[in-house]
Amino acid sequence: MRVTQGMMNSQLMANLNANNKRLDKYSDMLATGRKLNKPSDDPVAVGYAMRYDAMLTRNDQFQRNVDDAVSQLDFLDTTLSQVNDIMKRARELAVRGADGTMSVEARKAIAGEVHQLHEQLVQAGNTQFKDRYIFNGQITDVQPYNGANSMYNETDEGVIVFMMSEGTTMQVNSIGNAVFGDKVTVGGEATSTNAFAILKTLEADLLADNQTGINSAIGKLDTRISAVQQEWSDVGARANRVELLDNRLKDFDLNLNTLMSKTVDADIAETITNMKMAENVQRSSLSMGARIIQPTLGDFLK
Repeated sequence: MRVTQGMMNSQLMANLNANNKRLDKYSDMLATGRKLNKPSDDPVAVGYAMRYDAMLTRNDQFQRNVDDAVSQLDFLDTTLSQVNDIMKRARELAVRGADGTMSVEARKAIAGEVHQLHEQLVQAGNTQFKDRYIFNGQITDVQPYNGANSMYNETDEGVIVFMMSEGTTMQVNSIGNAVFGDKVTVGGEATSTNAFAILKTLEADLLADNQTGINSAIGKLDTRISAVQQEWSDVGARANRVELLDNRLKDFDLNLNTLMSKTVDADIAETITNMKMAENVQRSSLSMGARIIQPTLGDFLK
C-alpha cells in the first residue's frame, strides 16, 4: 500500500491529539488530586465510588444520631440521679420522723423540708432537654406534671427511638410512669407508690403527727427508690451500648474513607512521573513531525 504524505500528516495529528488528551488527563489529576474526574475515566471504579459515598453519607447520619443519643442519655442520667437523691433524702426524713421520741414541732419542721422536696421533684419531672420534656414520652411539647396535682397526672408512654446503625435502634427516653409511678386514683393516695403521692402523704402525716403513716411511707419510698434505680441502671446500660456503637461507626467510617481514597485519589508521585513521560513523548512527536512534513519549494531555494 502506498503511504502518502497526507496519510502521514493525518496520523501525526492523531498521535499529537492523543498525547494532548493524555497530558490533559494527568493535568486534571494533579489539579484535583483525584484519578476519577469523570465517569469515562473508569466506569467500574466510579460505580464503587458512588456506593462508598452513599454509605459514608448514611454513616454520617448514624453518627449524628449517636451523638444526639449520647447527649440525651447523659442528661437523662443526671436527672435520674437527682430524682434518686430526692427520694433518698425523703426516706432519711421519714426515718427521722418515725422516731417516737421526736416532738410535734420537730415533725412539722421535717414536713416543711418534705414539701420542698416535692416541689423539687415536680421540677425534675418537668425537666426539658433542647426544649423537649424528657418524661412525657413522644408528646415532648406538653408539660407532664402539674404542681400539687402531679400525682394525678398521667404521662404519655410513647418510646422515642433512634436508628444507630443498619438494623440497630435504641430507646433514648424514659417513661415518666416508670420513674415516678402510675397516676393516682382519687382516694388511693395513702397506698400509692407514686413518688409525688408518697411525698404529699408523708408531709400530711408529719403535720398530723401520724406515726403509723410515717412508718408506712418508709416502705413505699423503698419501693419507689428501687424503681428509680432500676430505670437509672437501664439508662446507664443504654449509654454504654451507644458508646460501643459510636466506636463501631467511627471504625466503619475510617474503613470506608480508606476504600474511597484507594478508589478515587490519585497517586501524586506516579501521576507526576506519567505526566513527565507524556511530555517527553509529546516533544518527541513534535520533533519527529517537523521532519515528516514535506519541505516546501522555499526550502529548496535556500
